[in-house]
Amino acid sequence: MTASSSGLIFSALAEEQADKAVRSLAQRRNRHNAIHATRKAIRRLRSILSLCHQALDPEASAIDRGLRRVASSLSGLRDAHAVSATASQLAEGIDRDLWLDVAARLEARRDALLVDEMSKDPKFVKRCARLSALASAVVALPWQRLSKRYLEEGMARSTRRVAKAKRAFEQEPNPANRHRWRRRVRRLRMQTQMIQAASRAAPSLLGFRRDYSCTSVQALNRLSDRLAKTQDLRMLQRSLIVLDKDLPLPRLRRRIRAEVNFASV
Repeated sequence: MTASSSGLIFSALAEEQADKAVRSLAQRRNRHNAIHATRKAIRRLRSILSLCHQALDPEASAIDRGLRRVASSLSGLRDAHAVSATASQLAEGIDRDLWLDVAARLEARRDALLVDEMSKDPKFVKRCARLSALASAVVALPWQRLSKRYLEEGMARSTRRVAKAKRAFEQEPNPANRHRWRRRVRRLRMQTQMIQAASRAAPSLLGFRRDYSCTSVQALNRLSDRLAKTQDLRMLQRSLIVLDKDLPLPRLRRRIRAEVNFASV
């Protein structure tokens, strides 16, 4: 595959995710799901830029920093939505009503945070404008520089970063190392999926030295989901601090610890 055709395929993939991010954030119905979709599209776009960075830098790095700032500005809202959803998922058995109460309180807090955030940036107009500018900058990147060699090097780099993060967590299994490992696994999974999408568009990309099959994506999915569940449970545990003291917090924390232990197996 030539650099020109590689660039055309990956520029189209990047443009698709940039458009999704802009459209999702501009959506007015179900804001919480829209924020989640926006952040997901930004992550996918950033995974493409990271995969192709040797061909696209220094221009891509500046865009990546801008995307990271937009995503970070929405992270508090995403986390508030995630913990309320996690609490709802624990609503079963004899503690069902208790966890439904917890979920309702967290949903109220989540909605209040959204109202406060949108008072600062009504309808997310500023963020939408920023994302639109970044989307235009993505299209203007020098995609014609991209070649199969750069893609192979990008995948090799991501694979090494996952292995390094895993070793760090095994040596020191703290939340920060777990979160770093999770982010790198998620990025490698997304990049593998992009390679597969490009391969369908241009079969000559199937000549990679490593097999980026559905099996490898499924394994990365399982690991990413397991790490994500642990992360969300730990966020829920921290969120209990803001709830009223009339709730049986020790009992709630014991349930979360049991779920964390189960997810970590």
